[in-house]
Amino acid sequence: MFRVEKKYRDILRDGNQHLSFLYLAGDFKLIEDRLKKRKNHFFKPNMLVSQFDTLEVPSNDEKDVYVIDIKPPLAEVIDNTVKLIEKIITKKNR
Repeated sequence: MFRVEKKYRDILRDGNQHLSFLYLAGDFKLIEDRLKKRKNHFFKPNMLVSQFDTLEVPSNDEKDVYVIDIKPPLAEVIDNTVKLIEKIITKKNR
């Protein structure tokens, strides 16, 4: 997991006018349940608490942030993500 505070997004934005962010939106319980199902993975569910403590959900004024709902099954999340990326690329190439 990575820090997702706005100040870090702003650092990445500086000088990168074509940058877009994909925000994978899911609540604590959903992500915790998925982490618990992983086998042989270093990330412990209790580490999730600190990630949510530092999470700064993108605001509506961050027009370069696109939200992906992670509640659906993985195949659907992937399909939705690919479609969104294609849409972003098409929009930026106009």
